[in-house]
Amino acid sequence: MKRSPLLALLFAFAISPAALAEEWKDLFDGTTLDGWDRQTEVNWHLDGDAIAADHGREGLLTTKQTYSDYEIEVSFRAKEDTKAGIYLSSKKTVTDPGTECYKLAIAPGSSAYPTGSLGGRQKVESDRYEGWRTYRARVQGATVTVWLDGKQVLEYKDRHPIKSGYIGLEFDQGKIEFRKIRIKNLGMP
Repeated sequence: MKRSPLLALLFAFAISPAALAEEWKDLFDGTTLDGWDRQTEVNWHLDGDAIAADHGREGLLTTKQTYSDYEIEVSFRAKEDTKAGIYLSSKKTVTDPGTECYKLAIAPGSSAYPTGSLGGRQKVESDRYEGWRTYRARVQGATVTVWLDGKQVLEYKDRHPIKSGYIGLEFDQGKIEFRKIRIKNLGMP
């Protein structure tokens, strides 16, 4: 049986790496911490359908896998006094978020880098409030674009881009919760 060239082209496109790269993948299943590693003594635990922390030494919960050229979405909820973050393209342990990763800040408006900012790199003015909020970020090449609750809040061009790294959930102080964590590969799988 002879296949038409159009049918062959459609079949090739349907399973191409570019098509596979566009699918979202959950990094948190809502029920376990499978796929995550604790980097310090923080009481990371499940609270309903969220990963939560409210006590321990400042530190990260990181993915077991590294990522490059991706888009990520994370919902979070924090009390007014909370300082936390979402680390993108990170090492397992970070001493300077301004050079070693891209930190999506979660902090009061009075902080050096309040919620919406890229910690250590670019500040965004923010009014802080309680309730679930959503970060979406695209890390592609030397550009990091950040949306908060559906509104683009910054685009940062790094002169020394970080090519790849882990995703990290940071606890510093207060109470932080994360849920609906998903990632989309923008490059080759």
